[in-house]
Amino acid sequence: MTSTQATAPYAVMVQPDGWFELADWTPTTAVADALNCQLARPVVVSGELTMWVDEDAVPHGLAYNGPAAKVLRVFRADGPPYFGPVLFTGRTDTVADSGAHGLTEDQALQLIEGHLTRLAKIPQQRTR
Repeated sequence: MTSTQATAPYAVMVQPDGWFELADWTPTTAVADALNCQLARPVVVSGELTMWVDEDAVPHGLAYNGPAAKVLRVFRADGPPYFGPVLFTGRTDTVADSGAHGLTEDQALQLIEGHLTRLAKIPQQRTR
């Protein structure tokens, strides 16, 4: 196991309805397989965060992914709308390989706690 795999073994899948899943990840995992699609395209969010989208989501009639759009707005200006499930991973090394590095535990938790849980309507504790 390489040090990259040991320190960055996660990815976060976000569905259009806001449901998200923390998944195990290695740089050899095929992004298209994880998204259950034929062709996945990377969208660079930052130097350490990549969002992967299904190139054929619109022709297949997949729903608009509002939660992913809200995460993108936190990191950068609005981009085009994205449809279907998306996958957040770490950086991509386009020169070295076509794989995506995983997210560290801290990156995954920041993405989930800082951005995705805000999208859910979670009841807050009431005080009298």
